[in-house]
Amino acid sequence: MHLDRTIPRALNQSPKIIFLHIHKTAGMSLRGLFVKNYRDGRHFNTNLLEMTAPGWEECRRRVRALSWEELESHQVFKGHMPFGLHELLPMPARYITFLREPVARALSHYRMACRKNELSADHPVDPSRPDWNLGCCPTLARSIDNGQTRALAGAEPDLPFGGCNAEHLRKAKKNLDTHFEFVGLTEHFDLSLLLLGRVCGWKWHFYVPDNVTPRKSASVSAKMEESIRTLNSFDLELYRYAKEHFRLLVAKYGLKLRLEHATFRTGNAIHQRLHIWRHARKERKGKPVRPAMRPKLEPGETATRSV
Repeated sequence: MHLDRTIPRALNQSPKIIFLHIHKTAGMSLRGLFVKNYRDGRHFNTNLLEMTAPGWEECRRRVRALSWEELESHQVFKGHMPFGLHELLPMPARYITFLREPVARALSHYRMACRKNELSADHPVDPSRPDWNLGCCPTLARSIDNGQTRALAGAEPDLPFGGCNAEHLRKAKKNLDTHFEFVGLTEHFDLSLLLLGRVCGWKWHFYVPDNVTPRKSASVSAKMEESIRTLNSFDLELYRYAKEHFRLLVAKYGLKLRLEHATFRTGNAIHQRLHIWRHARKERKGKPVRPAMRPKLEPGETATRSV
């Protein structure tokens, strides 16, 4: 039996939050902040660790199967997904996402794949081949090929390597302008959190970076970096477009935001140090801990985002 999607008058029609999580843009670092800012409602997770057409269709089926009571109770829909989930919801929804400088994001995803043994560190990535010899790791392949444009354009998960084009970029820009309440930048993570507070009503919460990929986990040649830059021409343009939106938003809030940013960075640096100290103390005592997945800080270093 299919749910009648006509909205009952008694249904709370406040917009739902859809967090479109793009790989390696600090989404895991945001996880705890979603919990803290949306304590009163349930969270629907896409559970798509790998973006495949069958997985995305199964996720859509789960959304369509939600009862009215479940729709009412879910405040947040979050996880890896292409744009378009709002079309399945019978009430208003607003999107949130983070973008990252495309070459840095692609390299970070490559290093993560190597660290998790999804791809061997000596695997010959070959830009002269149609799929760069990444057929064994399709999630990485799609991510490296303009993955941010694909996501915001709502491209089908089975769009082949090299299939992203100017029409996808046009759709991505249009969707960003018309459906996204906020687009943050990973390189300005702390500032993005403060802007989220202003745009979406989030409260201040310190955080510890999670799911961070050590830079030394796999080396990449300068020639390979340049090949990635050439391949990601659409992501580079989309990122430039989003950066301009971000710059205008920062300018809108002026000096007060910059002062708050300085205060937040200082407080969060102390919070991260205390977190590391507490976990080290527990480990010395043999107590079970779940430290954030991040490399140890060097003296004088403060981590502020997922890399």
